[in-house]
Amino acid sequence: MLHPYATLQQVRLHLLREIRTLYPDNESASMTRMILEHLDLSQAMCIAEPFRKAGPDKVSQINEIVDELHTRKPIQYVLGYTWFCDLKIRLDGKTLIPRPETEEMVTRIIRSVPPPDRIMDLGTGSGCIALALKRSFPGSEVWGLDSDPEALAVAAGNGWINQLEVNWIRHDLLSDAPLNAGDGFDLVVGNPPYVTMEEAKGMDSHVADFEPAGALFVDDNDPLIFYRAIAQFCNRHMVPNGRLWVEINERFGKETARLLEGAGLREVKIHTDIYGKERCISATG
Repeated sequence: MLHPYATLQQVRLHLLREIRTLYPDNESASMTRMILEHLDLSQAMCIAEPFRKAGPDKVSQINEIVDELHTRKPIQYVLGYTWFCDLKIRLDGKTLIPRPETEEMVTRIIRSVPPPDRIMDLGTGSGCIALALKRSFPGSEVWGLDSDPEALAVAAGNGWINQLEVNWIRHDLLSDAPLNAGDGFDLVVGNPPYVTMEEAKGMDSHVADFEPAGALFVDDNDPLIFYRAIAQFCNRHMVPNGRLWVEINERFGKETARLLEGAGLREVKIHTDIYGKERCISATG
């Protein structure tokens, strides 16, 4: 534990040392920078003014952050937010932490589709996808759908923080209940649960123990359940020639593509991420 009058140099080295007991060196360095910036103590400042005192309040916050990290709680939950497509997205244990692969998919969407009239984000969670699309397509009417009212509350808060207007709607994608958002969506986007319970056994504890299971995991016996529901949604609510983009489990890329084609979607294409893994699919209605 840091002394209340620790210097910036001591603070930085303490963070690096403690986080390296939990994460690899490259992640430790990145997380140290995140914590320093969160406390308005840039790494450049720590290097330029190594003997400057951080102050008892900041040292107390650092000690609390380190204690929480040692429980394996993800840093995004410890700090209470993350960055997604340059938007500050507040998080808690009710919402999934946005991944770089999801940000990559959103970037592909923004670059590849003309401005849509109406956009639907299925399983919106924190609202990060819906909000990023609204910022890039300010003239579009954007909807974010989720079955969890607590997640929708987080999403609505993120809309307010980022001053972006999105329509948040509670709806269970797996139910046959009528949708109170109308039809005629030009763009449908989804990042549904796709990690199987068998895969969950090999996941790090900071994911499996803290992130919402309902947003991550599916039954081993029916891993594509949400993709069938998304295909049905598109058939019911997407305009002719509308576009669908979904994030996928790399293990089931071809199976997911065949499912979408069997549901009548056209121009189904699997896209790989920066690591060469099959990570998302685009299709035309």
